[in-house]
Amino acid sequence: MLTEKYDFRITDQMTIPLRPHWIANDSYREKCKMLVLNRSKGEIHKVDFSKLTDYIKEGDVICFNDSTIINHMFICKTRQNRLIKIVLEGFLPNNRVIISGLLKERLNANDVFYLVDNPEISIKIEQRFSEESQYRAVVENHEALICYLASHGERLDEYVDSSLFYKYPDAYRSVFSKKYGSLEIPSAGIHFTWDLIQKIKDKGGLISFITLHVASTEMLSNRKIQTKCVEEVTINEEYYEVPQATADIINTAKQNGGRIFAVGTTVTRCLESAYSREHNCLKASTSLSCCSGSVWKVVTSTMSSNVHPAAVSVAFRFSKASLTCF
Repeated sequence: MLTEKYDFRITDQMTIPLRPHWIANDSYREKCKMLVLNRSKGEIHKVDFSKLTDYIKEGDVICFNDSTIINHMFICKTRQNRLIKIVLEGFLPNNRVIISGLLKERLNANDVFYLVDNPEISIKIEQRFSEESQYRAVVENHEALICYLASHGERLDEYVDSSLFYKYPDAYRSVFSKKYGSLEIPSAGIHFTWDLIQKIKDKGGLISFITLHVASTEMLSNRKIQTKCVEEVTINEEYYEVPQATADIINTAKQNGGRIFAVGTTVTRCLESAYSREHNCLKASTSLSCCSGSVWKVVTSTMSSNVHPAAVSVAFRFSKASLTCF
C-alpha cells in the first residue's frame, strides 16, 4: 500500500498531554474519548474511555507495557575536559546506543565521553549512524546511565513541554509503569487508572504486562515512513521482555477462546515477535513492522493513542485497527 494513504494533516502541533496537570490527578486520567472500530460491521463509534469495560468479556487478556519514560540529555566531558551535551536518541542491542550532540557537533570514531556527574559512566563513539549527525556508541555502565537519567538529566522533545515534564512527571507515566528505559512516552496506557483496571478484573478480564522500552522507533528519522510503499519500511530494533507468567496467561486464554487486547503498538510488536521466534524466546530485540494485510498470531485487538502522519505506528494501527483513545 502507498505511504500517502497513511498521511494526513494536523492543524495544531499540540504538546502531549494537552493538560498534564489534569492527568497527574488520577481522577482525570479516564476523562478522554475513545474511537472504537467494529471490524465486522465496518462501524466507528466515539465513546467515553471509561466505557472500555463494556468491550471486555470474561477470559479476555489486557496486556500493558510497564516501561516508563526517562530524560534523554546529559552533559559529558572529553579527556581534554571539553564539555558537550549529549542527546540519547535510541537503544541498540549489546549496550549500544544512538546519540548526537545537542548542537549537532561532529564526533569521531573512538572519541570517549565521560558523564560529568559520574565519570564511571562513559560513552565511546564507534561509527556514524545516519546522515543527521547521529552516531552509534557503546556505553560503559549501561544500567548506571539508565538510573541516572531516571532522576537527573534534561529533556528536549518535539511534543513534550520540558517545563511541564519536570513539574508533572506522573502525567507522562502510566500508573502501572515501573521499569525505566523509554525515551518517548508509551502513551497508550496513560489513561488507565487502578480503579479502571479493577473494573476490568471484576468483569473477568485478566491483566498482564510486558516490557518494551520505546527508543529508536520514535526517532524523527525513523518515525516518518520514508519509503513509497509501507511494505518496504524498516525500523530499528528495540529490546523487549515477556515474563513467563504473561506468556502462560496468554496461552491459556487463547486455548479457551479468550481475546488478547494489546495496550499500545509496543505491546503488539512485543507479543508478535515473541510468538514468531523459537519456543521460550521471551527476551530479545525486535524490528517488527506491520501494515495492512499483516497476519497477527497473538493479538486480537490493539489500543493506541498519539497518532502522527505517515508514521510507522499509523501503519500498525491500520494493520488491525480497533481502539484509539484521544
